[in-house]
Amino acid sequence: MNHRLCRYSLILAVLMIGCAGSEKTGDRRQENEARREPPEEAHTRDDLTPSPHGNLAPAAETVRTIQVYRTGDEQALPIITLGSNQTITVAFDLLETRGRPLSVYFYHANRTWRRDLSPTEYLDSFQRDDLLDYQPSQNTGIPYTHYRYRFPNRSIEFKISGNYILRVTEQGMEDEVLFERVFFVSEQATPVDVELDNVMLSGFAYPAVQPVARFTPPPALQSNAFNYTTCFVRNGQLDAARCSDRPMLADQPALQFFLPPGTAFEPAVADYFVDLGDLRVGGRIERTDLTSIPFKVFIEPDYARFAGSGLDPLLNGQIVVDAAVRGLAEPGLQAEYVEARFAYVPPDELPVAGDVILSGSFNGFAVDPQHRLEWVPERRRYEGRVLLKQGRYEYRYVVSDGRIRRAQTGATPRLENLYSVFVYFSDLSLHTDRLIAVSHILVR
Repeated sequence: MNHRLCRYSLILAVLMIGCAGSEKTGDRRQENEARREPPEEAHTRDDLTPSPHGNLAPAAETVRTIQVYRTGDEQALPIITLGSNQTITVAFDLLETRGRPLSVYFYHANRTWRRDLSPTEYLDSFQRDDLLDYQPSQNTGIPYTHYRYRFPNRSIEFKISGNYILRVTEQGMEDEVLFERVFFVSEQATPVDVELDNVMLSGFAYPAVQPVARFTPPPALQSNAFNYTTCFVRNGQLDAARCSDRPMLADQPALQFFLPPGTAFEPAVADYFVDLGDLRVGGRIERTDLTSIPFKVFIEPDYARFAGSGLDPLLNGQIVVDAAVRGLAEPGLQAEYVEARFAYVPPDELPVAGDVILSGSFNGFAVDPQHRLEWVPERRRYEGRVLLKQGRYEYRYVVSDGRIRRAQTGATPRLENLYSVFVYFSDLSLHTDRLIAVSHILVR
């Protein structure tokens, strides 16, 4: 009798879930409300927010202008499809006159950027390759050696999808690290539809963005919906990814993932932008000194109460050199390194509590104390300098003082934003996370 009662209770529960799913499918408004007021268990866990920067070795002082992008577009995120002809380009400079062969190693990582497999499990080739394509700069004030490398190639082939880390080292010496960067290999096994809903958050004058992803898992991977995690990224800022592992099951086999309002993307205050492709006064360049080595470029002051212009081009956190420097046959070899002077004016032109640190695409948006700005009392602003190669850059000022956040709360958010969705599947047979698909939506 007890067995019959258990079976009856189970059938009744399934029928109730099915009815709830039908109601959500038939009433989109109820579905939206469910996203806005999720149950307690629908909130993402703390460990769902991956942070690649915390798992990467810092760049050596002599390494500059690191670019990692899908070949053909310097602004593209470094994402390729498994088994395709797509490649990723790595370009960088050593501030040294004489170059030398270097090595590059590859590591697979799970969704939270923990390195997790042995090379034979993710590479159908060697674990490392040598960087032999390098040339000295041509007639530049500061000499450097420029490196360029593309993969996959005959030496490097990937067997599985997922998050990856590349490490550039002294030749054949895995632990003599010059820098590390991330890239992605996706299966693109299913299309992903992305929608953006607006939600109002307390303290903000403009709505936050709540992304929603819908997809149908590939037939072979439909057994467990809770093996999927979806991560959302805005404007290529991988270190600020926001993830969810709680799918809505109303339309199975299709799954829907969204961010609870508390983790939605706040109004995007635009990063600052500077174009150093042409070293002439104009645009953001206030004045220059081309009589010294390195050349000095003074960028017009940035005011805390005004964010960067929402009309500036969106670089997705990437450095652009080849497409930015005009009048040079080979910008990678001929572009100059200049001493870029930055100035930051805080609210009321008064010092802030704590440090002001310059961060940008020039250092992967790392918060590095060596880029701390100094307060200059006579000019009532913070100032600093960074050695940058000619090109286009995005940057921001990292300040812990709450006055800065309040000053920016009412600022008009940038108009153009790129939202990216990464769909991961926890594959128990491989003991790692596969990257099933990546999709983007550009909002203008």
